[in-house]
Amino acid sequence: MIKKERNYTFDNLRGLLIWCIPISHFIRVGGDFSQSSLSGIVYITINVFVMEAFVFLSGYFSKKPDRARETSYKTFLLPYLIWSLVFFGFRYAYLGNAHLNFLHPPFALWFLWSLFFYRFFLKDLIKIKYILPITLILYLLAGQIYIFNVFMALGRTISYLPFFMLGYYCNADHIQQIQNLKKYQTGLLGLFMTLASVVLAFWVKVPVRFYLLKVPASELGISWYSDIICRAAIILLAFGWIIFLLNILKNKKNYLTHVGITTMPIYIFHLFIRYFIEQNGFPNPNPVVYYSCIFGLATICVLVFSSKPFVIAYDKLMDFFYRILPL
Repeated sequence: MIKKERNYTFDNLRGLLIWCIPISHFIRVGGDFSQSSLSGIVYITINVFVMEAFVFLSGYFSKKPDRARETSYKTFLLPYLIWSLVFFGFRYAYLGNAHLNFLHPPFALWFLWSLFFYRFFLKDLIKIKYILPITLILYLLAGQIYIFNVFMALGRTISYLPFFMLGYYCNADHIQQIQNLKKYQTGLLGLFMTLASVVLAFWVKVPVRFYLLKVPASELGISWYSDIICRAAIILLAFGWIIFLLNILKNKKNYLTHVGITTMPIYIFHLFIRYFIEQNGFPNPNPVVYYSCIFGLATICVLVFSSKPFVIAYDKLMDFFYRILPL
């Protein structure tokens, strides 16, 4: 049997995506955030495509629905439950107060819950006729449905579902077609995407919380039509960035490949640093120092938390809990 050759492009893409996440988190709580500034451009750019791309990749690699369901507990639900408890204890010890409610996923842990939902129910979702257009319509209308909020992360779970389904229905031939852009076309696409972020930061006055897609439009104080228009723009921008990155990232093994294979420890452990930054901020005597701190610390988090000791510690901890809490 011929072993299928690994496509490192996807690992490299995941590596770049996971590096963007601490940048996004740190820049938002670093103490000098403003939507109409460089920090706003960076934050909006990351949040119109990073989680969408992660969910898309998860769907792409869920071609076996039975297997997806079998592994969903160990890979996503168990870590969600364990780390919710861990961060509850950390917040209580560090901040002096905390609230534990598994039905309201804390901060970035919503992603684990949503992926559990997608992978567990994928076997059922694909039986629904026209499931892809249904999820796209739900995505556009989610901001008008008040129950799609932070409860069970319904707002985000519904809003990111079409990206998962698009990933599931995408195949290797589709990816190859996407990667056929000429260099000048890729460059123009990247320029357009960047200019779009500038426009969103300086001239489209919706709260930056909107780009997280987690609460209804009424809670953000924006009109129903603004919500729908902006959601339509996000899905176009998200796939614009995905297409751009798939054309610039090569199928070659490098350090990003290693990072892309070890995303979970980075995703989890950098959150402890995020809480510290939120309480203390960054020194900001000038923009160079301020942004150097943000990008530098985010890079250090990626380097350290993708290192062997942290990867082994994460895997052993999850294996331990899986042995005592199997389903």
